[in-house]
Amino acid sequence: MKYGRFLLLLLVAFIILLISGITLKIFLVQQPFLAEDVPEWKVQELTPYKWELRSVDDPERSTTAWITRPEKMQCDTLIIVGGVEEGEKLLSGGGKWKYTGNTILMKQPVHSFLLRHYWKNWDLLDWWQIPEKIREETRHTLGALDALLNYVKGAKPEDTRFTDKVVMAGGSVGAPFPVILGSFAPEKVDGLMVIYGFTNFQRVIQPLLFNQGLIHYKLTDNPTDFSTKVKITGIRMLTDFFSFLLGNMLKYGEMEIYLPNISGTPIHFINGTKDPLVPPEAYLPLWDNSPDPKSETWVEGGHFNPGNPEDMLRTGKLMYAWADAQELRSCKTVVQ
Repeated sequence: MKYGRFLLLLLVAFIILLISGITLKIFLVQQPFLAEDVPEWKVQELTPYKWELRSVDDPERSTTAWITRPEKMQCDTLIIVGGVEEGEKLLSGGGKWKYTGNTILMKQPVHSFLLRHYWKNWDLLDWWQIPEKIREETRHTLGALDALLNYVKGAKPEDTRFTDKVVMAGGSVGAPFPVILGSFAPEKVDGLMVIYGFTNFQRVIQPLLFNQGLIHYKLTDNPTDFSTKVKITGIRMLTDFFSFLLGNMLKYGEMEIYLPNISGTPIHFINGTKDPLVPPEAYLPLWDNSPDPKSETWVEGGHFNPGNPEDMLRTGKLMYAWADAQELRSCKTVVQ
């Protein structure tokens, strides 16, 4: 009896220690980024239309930026950080992405990280360190974007490709990066665009996990028998728990923390009227915490689909029309 009681107390103590450890871990990783957290990266032009970005302190980390621009013209620059789907084909947009200025699309470094570190090869320690791994990848994405911004802004006088006007834009899960970086040095950024961006990650993640659970177990959300209802309740409880953990781990990426520091820089939001990924409570904190001048455009339909050329054309037109209205667009012929 005493032995059983001892084991029970030992189990309770272990659970308390585990919960305390997880709580402390989440508290430490959820702290907002500071300017001094941004690591140093450098830019190398491989070709006029493809650049390599690489970490100075950790050269294994690298990513790519693609640029499309008019020949023999000096123009303003739009730097874009994409979401899940990104790459050279995204910039071409199936022939629908048209712009008279410089457009640079930066691929998030996390893509190369996932190629180097396959999750199926992770051990228990790797999984325990997931919060730190995600934060570190976010930090290095900020470093890569900072290098790109400084490279364009600090172009030498003999480099006649760029004017002094730079607009940064982030789409979907890529939206926080320009906002975070812009809050550290708003004087470097002439305009910010948040394209189908969101906050309140717990609210966004939960339905995604829940729907994936239903699909995995081939269930519907309207069961009639008791056993199916029990399964769905279990899935809902698990997804509530994991979305709570993930949402709190990623709090450093919630844009409303950084938006109040972006003073004097025009901010524009583009959203879908029926976006299933971004409910009102995941967008309104962004609008409410943004300083003036700010504006928003609501597009009929759901979440932006970068694989749809028509979505690319429509969103691109809205982005450039806004930049033009803010007098951030400018191109002139360069005399050779």
